[in-house]
Amino acid sequence: MINSIPLPYKISGTKITIPFKAICLITDKEFDGDIIIEYQPDKNALEYVHTEEVVNTLSLEKITAEDLVNSIFLEVIQSINPLSLKVTADVRHSDAHQPIQVWLEK
Repeated sequence: MINSIPLPYKISGTKITIPFKAICLITDKEFDGDIIIEYQPDKNALEYVHTEEVVNTLSLEKITAEDLVNSIFLEVIQSINPLSLKVTADVRHSDAHQPIQVWLEK
């Protein structure tokens, strides 16, 4: 779980951008870019430094962009259960293919 901080007031939205590097499970080639987490908090917000640590830990394993997005999405849901959530992998560089974006939202 990602550490969180309590919010005793309403926030319309939060957007966190975290750079990442990973090795693709399929191609065995490096890809990198940004993970973008956009959410409307309910009672808690993600603690940024720990969120970055979790993203970096997940991207240490050989993984696809889709699996990375799904894993982060599930971590955020489990950690703070936001009112809305969108997690995007903005892959800007890949040794195997053109830049892509992959996202999951609720």
